[in-house]
Amino acid sequence: MNAPVKGGTSKGGGPSYEGQNPDDGDGFLEFDLMALYRTLRKRLGLIVSVMLGLTALAMVVVLQQTPLYTAETQVLLDRQKMQVTDMEAVMSGMPADSATVDSEVEILRSRALAARVVDHLNLMEDPEFNSRLREPSALRWLDPRVWIGEALSLVEAERPEINEDVRARAELNAVIDSLLGRLTVSRQRLTYVINISFVSESPEKAARIANVIADTYILDQLEAKFEATRQANEWLSRRLDELRRQVQDSERAVEIYRSEEGLESSAGMTVSEQQLSELNAQLILARTTLAEARAKYDRARQIRSSGGTIESMADVVQSSTISQLRQKQAELARELANLASRYGPRHPEVVNAEAQRRDIERQIGSEIARIVGSLQNNVAVAETRVASLEQSLREIRGESGDSGQAMVQLRELERVAAANRAVYESFLNRFKETSQQQDLQVPDSRVISQATPPGGPSHPRKTRALLLALVLSGMLGVGLAFLLEHLDNGIETGRDLEQMLGVPHLVSLPATPAEKGPDRKVLSPLDYLIAKPLSAFSESLRSLRSALQLSNVDNPPKVILFTSALPSEGKTTTSSGFARAAAAAGLKVVLVDCDLRHPSVHKAFGVTRPELGLVEMLAERLELSHVLIKDPKSELDILPIATGTANPSDLLGSEQMRLLLERLRGDYDLVVLDSAPVVPVSDSRVLSRVADETVFVVRWSETPRDAAQAAIRELRLYDAAIAGAVLAVVDTAAQAKYGYGDGGYYYGKYSRYYVN
Repeated sequence: MNAPVKGGTSKGGGPSYEGQNPDDGDGFLEFDLMALYRTLRKRLGLIVSVMLGLTALAMVVVLQQTPLYTAETQVLLDRQKMQVTDMEAVMSGMPADSATVDSEVEILRSRALAARVVDHLNLMEDPEFNSRLREPSALRWLDPRVWIGEALSLVEAERPEINEDVRARAELNAVIDSLLGRLTVSRQRLTYVINISFVSESPEKAARIANVIADTYILDQLEAKFEATRQANEWLSRRLDELRRQVQDSERAVEIYRSEEGLESSAGMTVSEQQLSELNAQLILARTTLAEARAKYDRARQIRSSGGTIESMADVVQSSTISQLRQKQAELARELANLASRYGPRHPEVVNAEAQRRDIERQIGSEIARIVGSLQNNVAVAETRVASLEQSLREIRGESGDSGQAMVQLRELERVAAANRAVYESFLNRFKETSQQQDLQVPDSRVISQATPPGGPSHPRKTRALLLALVLSGMLGVGLAFLLEHLDNGIETGRDLEQMLGVPHLVSLPATPAEKGPDRKVLSPLDYLIAKPLSAFSESLRSLRSALQLSNVDNPPKVILFTSALPSEGKTTTSSGFARAAAAAGLKVVLVDCDLRHPSVHKAFGVTRPELGLVEMLAERLELSHVLIKDPKSELDILPIATGTANPSDLLGSEQMRLLLERLRGDYDLVVLDSAPVVPVSDSRVLSRVADETVFVVRWSETPRDAAQAAIRELRLYDAAIAGAVLAVVDTAAQAKYGYGDGGYYYGKYSRYYVN
């Protein structure tokens, strides 16, 4: 039951405690997992109770529910339409997209379709859908909605009478709402199949209503198409009469205007138009010829004015005369070169050859001049032809000017007549198509699976409800367990004590039978110590003494102060049991009651309150033997308190108190001080400065964590030497549930070493 001391103490700096760091790698992970395990184990009873209670309640609710049956019909939106003629506008099928399928799903859920089903099956007379026809249930008052409805009916009773038509419509709407509430329409994944599911108290009724909804939906499609065809035919018939009159009027206007204006045509053109077209073509050719001749002539003039030679022009190069003269000129040049090489320049043959060469050059120049003159003449001829054609074109345009204005008006009339005829023919074709298709309508949907009466109820599903209730109640129980654990402000294990207070866990004192319950027949804790020397309680006190002796091997503590954070935490029982156990071990021990406000040591030992005590001894300087009383069951000396004082802190911190403790230190092996709690008063803080060690007592699962932390903080402010903490009044059986890693967890394994 004891834990080893994990560090020493120092008078100046408090305990040098080396605890496990919760942030050290694997240790932190292990701590978290063990903390979860301990919490679940600790609150296992709560979790099981919540699970069983809520599951039983859920099953009671499920068993009282009326069984419901679900039947399902499947409808396919058919993309292949049987059409005799092309009816893309009036009688086209639905496009194959998701929006269209979703729209059809909404049509199946519509109130208009539901109203037709209600009328077809006469559901107004069915008590399952019409609540006014149902027999009132004896358990209906358990439903809060009934109370609300009754309250609203009392309020409505004061209103004027409602019209019967309004009441009938309200009743019909209620039946439609009931029908739609049991209907489920869904698209089967990304297909064109729509599932129609209906829930009813009767399997046959569920199947019948599901099939009627599908049939009504398909019939509604057919009726919609017939109605659309009928309206289209009526409108097309009226429109055709209007278009026929417009075509006749427009064509008659064309013929009358052509006759009045004399606009007879041949091959689609009038005579003036034909002449004008031919002259335009000739004029274009003449202007092209003029431009070509003028370009040649201008080029020749440009070359001659710049001093260049025009021999490279195409007309000159292509001239046969010039070509022959060039050939003679070349032959003469060769002959002249031969003569010059044999004779001198004055030789008659050379002179004759030179004369011939000059004559040929003169002939070439004359021929080039003739060619240039010919180019000029060609330009003049072309200009004359263009002028003549332009004059003829102006004359013809003047003649056809008036007829052109008339042709514009004629073409306008012809366009109007053609447009009217095109519209008329289009509407006529559409009217023929709708007339032929009127008796050949097929719906866009078809039933691919008829609903059949289901073999078993779909609601409530008892197995699923049981499993769901178990899971949800288990989750709720676990949540409540963690919530209560979070709200639990007590300290249950030595590990919690060390982590929260930062002091060593010295020992855990098991609760004695007297501390477990108010039973006068059982022994008090101090008597239990004497009667059961081999019990776990006795062994824990001996372990506490060993731990205190080992806290400072070189100078074992002699004056030991026992205190706690709050009253009634087992401080007096622990200090008295510790002192009696030490005296029973053969040590000379004195127990000093230092709780001047509420002394209780004499009560623990079952002695009457004496007339003289600690206060009288310090005030009147009495002999120690006059105030000491002997423990009737051991060799323990007790220094009790007879009367209180107005200034306990001053008395405990006085020089007389210090001298008394020095005397007791010399006379006894062990001086045990039982003091007041730390948080309410400062008595223990003053005594901690003169004690060798301070033992802090924490009551198992009851001492608030914040109070214990505040008390330790106050003691450290007074430079107290805190040896560690004792976990008192421990229920070892309960601690085993959440003390994994603590000594109490293994109590069941080593309890045979104790004699209780």
